[in-house]
Amino acid sequence: MMMEDLGVEAKEASVREVAKLLPLPELLQSIAAIKADYIARQQANDAQLSTMVAEQVEKAQSGIKSLSFSEKTTNMLKENFVEIEKLCRECQTLIENHDQIKLLSNVRNNVNTTLKDVEGMLSISVEATAAHNSLSDDKELINTYERLTKLDGKRRFALAAVSSHEEEVGRLREYFEDVDRTWDTFEKTLWGHIANFLKLAKESPQTLVRALRVVQMQEILDEQLFTEAAEAEGVGAMESININAKSGKGYKDKCYEEIRKSIESRFERLLSELLFEDVKGATEEAKKIGEELGDIYDYVAPCFPPRFEIFQLAVNLYTERFVQWLRLLSDRANDLTNIEILKVTGWVVNYQDNLISLGVDETLAQVCSECGAMDPLMNAYVERMQATTKKWYLNILEADKVQPPKKTESGKLYTPAAVDLFRILGEQVQIVRENSTTVMLYRIALSIIQVMIDFQAAERKSLEEPPSEIGLEVLCAMINNNLRCYDLALELSSSTLEALPENYAEQVNFDDTCKGFLEVAKEAVRQTVTVIFEDPGVQELLVKIYQKDWMEEQVTEYLVATFKDYFTDVKMYIEERSFRRFVEACLEETVIVYVDHLIVQKHYIKEDTIERMKLDEEVLMEFFLEYMTNSKVENRIRVLADLRELASSESPDSFTLVYTNILEHQPDCPPEVVEKLVSLREGIPRKDAKEVVQECKEIFEHSFVDGKPPKAGFVFSRVKALQGSKGSIWRKRT
Repeated sequence: MMMEDLGVEAKEASVREVAKLLPLPELLQSIAAIKADYIARQQANDAQLSTMVAEQVEKAQSGIKSLSFSEKTTNMLKENFVEIEKLCRECQTLIENHDQIKLLSNVRNNVNTTLKDVEGMLSISVEATAAHNSLSDDKELINTYERLTKLDGKRRFALAAVSSHEEEVGRLREYFEDVDRTWDTFEKTLWGHIANFLKLAKESPQTLVRALRVVQMQEILDEQLFTEAAEAEGVGAMESININAKSGKGYKDKCYEEIRKSIESRFERLLSELLFEDVKGATEEAKKIGEELGDIYDYVAPCFPPRFEIFQLAVNLYTERFVQWLRLLSDRANDLTNIEILKVTGWVVNYQDNLISLGVDETLAQVCSECGAMDPLMNAYVERMQATTKKWYLNILEADKVQPPKKTESGKLYTPAAVDLFRILGEQVQIVRENSTTVMLYRIALSIIQVMIDFQAAERKSLEEPPSEIGLEVLCAMINNNLRCYDLALELSSSTLEALPENYAEQVNFDDTCKGFLEVAKEAVRQTVTVIFEDPGVQELLVKIYQKDWMEEQVTEYLVATFKDYFTDVKMYIEERSFRRFVEACLEETVIVYVDHLIVQKHYIKEDTIERMKLDEEVLMEFFLEYMTNSKVENRIRVLADLRELASSESPDSFTLVYTNILEHQPDCPPEVVEKLVSLREGIPRKDAKEVVQECKEIFEHSFVDGKPPKAGFVFSRVKALQGSKGSIWRKRT
């Protein structure tokens, strides 16, 4: 009845749900979709229900199994309790013999232990013999080590057991002598393999790996023994344990020591007989030894555990020995030829490059070249190079004095000194670049700078001779040579600095030295001008300035005619850029000479004097404009015009005004010039003259900066008449 009621309720509920889904007639079309959705949901519910039923069945089965196992266990416990009760009843009759039973049990245990110890002791000789026999087979190296380690363990146990009986300890030690001898033989074999590491790594790397495995195993064992000893002593006493207990056999340290000895033996010949017999042979031997690092990297390093850092160790040891070799060579640097020194430095470069190619840090790779071991060798080479070059260029400069200069097709004069000097210097740089270290190239760069400085000093010294004795053509050749030297020096400095690393290039300054050649050329230009002005014919004309012949147009006109002849020759002899400087220097010297003669001459300045002075300006202007720009000529002749205006001034105000204008262009023009020109004027009262001079002195002093004229012009600091006037203000201030 209940099931029927549930069915009716379900049917009514279904009708209500369908009514909700289909409230409108037109929705009847979706019945097919609703059926499909219903079927899909029914299938999903069936699947979920089946899964849940299966899980519950599995849990029920598992529970049944657990109950069955519990039942079996309970039955076993019941049986055990029954057996225990039975045994207890049987033992009640034996309680009176408990002490005898305990003693018998101890005796039985001791007998068993003794039998085991006897068996162990009897096996020691057998195991020692087996370990000794396996020494001849490198493949058994690890097995041999393990056998010996076990024997050591048995020895420690046996000695500990009889430690309270000295006689027994002594007999046991004798019994273990075979083990000690086997250990000695084993360790000799082991360290022989380690010492022969390079050959083994190539021919039998497995043997080397086994030997290193033994070293690692002993490290682990040493650590275990240390820990056991520490625990036995107690935590508080751990620090008091002898440090040797922690290091144990120290196989790793011995491994490093054997490698060090092996490498040192490799260097014995290089550091002894070859050091004094044959530098070439020594560098060849050093090259062979250095190349071994490549084999160590390729063959040895893979055999060693990474934490051993064997390649880094080898690099350090090899480099230390090579530095020692270089220091020994440096002790006899004076006995080595330059070629031999270059061979040594060339080897250093190759060794350095080899290390870098193997991945060594550049700083470590450069130890041989940077540590100072080669300094005496480099010093000897540089000093010889400088001495040889100096001797050569001094001979060339002496030859230049007696041999006429050569001419180019265009007529320019020169001597081979410049080209030859820089050819030699360039060759030195090239040789060192190809065969030596960066440090050596740096030292050569500095020495080349010094050679150029010394060469310039030698040229300047030759210019101290009277210009007339040197000769115009030699001076012109020197001008061209130094211009050529400047160009060659720039080329050499550029190529040298490019070859140097930045940290070295920053320490080398070629600029000032290169400019030194231009300064020598300028000095030669000035000396060339001096040759012209010391010409007897020119001197004869100059002494007539402001004299009668000068007034009659027989000085300045003749002077520029002489200049023209000289200029024609000089223009052909020297380069255009130097010729322009020569013309400027000649004009400046002409102005200085005219100013000097104006100050020292004693004739009154009259109107015709002023006219002649103006004519001089025009003649000089016209002549020099052929060679110079208008502005440059005017800037230099302006002082003559200013002095002419000063000499023709009629009132104190005009004197001071003109003098003020002069100071704008020639700040070092002293008031003594005004004083001299005023004294050469007729008709100026003495009182007015004094006022003019005093006022000019005040103007001059007010123009000072830090107690002296703001700058020096090209004229008055070189006027001889003013330099000889010790009482002049200008002289005091400078």
